[in-house]
Amino acid sequence: MEVKSLPPSALRKISKPQQEWKIIIAIYLYLAGMGAGSFIIGMLLHWWRVDLNPLHLSSIEFLGFQLNLIRVPILWGPIMVAIGAPFLILDLGIKWRFFYACLNPRTSWVARGFIILSVFIVLGLVLFVKSLFPSSLDSSLWVILEGIALVFAFATALYTGILLKATKSVPLWNTPLLPILFLTSALSTGSMAIILSVLGTRLISFQSSALKLLMYGEQLFVVIEGIVLYLFLSHTYRISEQGKDSVRLLLTGNLRYIFWQGIVLLGLFFPIVLEWISKAYQNPSLLFFAGISLLTGGFFLRLGVLRAGIKDQIPMQRLIEIRHQMRPTN
Repeated sequence: MEVKSLPPSALRKISKPQQEWKIIIAIYLYLAGMGAGSFIIGMLLHWWRVDLNPLHLSSIEFLGFQLNLIRVPILWGPIMVAIGAPFLILDLGIKWRFFYACLNPRTSWVARGFIILSVFIVLGLVLFVKSLFPSSLDSSLWVILEGIALVFAFATALYTGILLKATKSVPLWNTPLLPILFLTSALSTGSMAIILSVLGTRLISFQSSALKLLMYGEQLFVVIEGIVLYLFLSHTYRISEQGKDSVRLLLTGNLRYIFWQGIVLLGLFFPIVLEWISKAYQNPSLLFFAGISLLTGGFFLRLGVLRAGIKDQIPMQRLIEIRHQMRPTN
């Protein structure tokens, strides 16, 4: 009896990407990541007491209180997370599904994420409101709350990747490199969002050393993001056939325009090039174009990872293929 071995490519059909999580989840992942990243950078600026120029309208009177607006452009991150969180709830559809998932923190990453997001949003918004009042409110208690909020900001940025990683049936998502990729992207987009905020409100001049430090930090995050993206795709390509299909879908398949133009050019290449040109010619307008490019690329990164997710084959289907490959022939 002769055993005929057929190449797997002759038996296996290319699986279709998942259709459950679509653009609405990409919006949540993007807003939560950028909001958390911008809060991290903004809080570090606050701790380092970076000199900020006065705004044209540095304070307003509200209900008899004099509100200071000077730190609004660097501590607005929790607002973006609060805006993005409902997109996750809306995607779950039926309300009871969401509340049921939130009651199981021991087994559900949705429930753990709900706790992480809730703590960060509440603490972040409290600190944001506190920044509106005079510095006489500063105390050691506020510093402790700021430290806790900073920890939960990192947790929020990581959670945007952990939520996908928890879906073990999708090899592209089920890797520890995905949370790291989303964290570095959150820091790069958050840094750029803060750069645009302080530059647009003239809190920091284009020639200031603080802005140059912010730009160097943001460019470093972009380089690290590119390295992690390469490692992420290389690892995914090696772990399974569905992983290979996902990478091929991004590099040469239907999602190649999202990957090469949206992620690589807009999110990685153009921002660094435009920033260096803007510094060489002292042109702040090019820095704004670089910022828009990077922020757009950050969204395409989430969208591309979501749309390229291909589910692993069920065990029975694998068994059928193995038996078919070992089928005896006359």
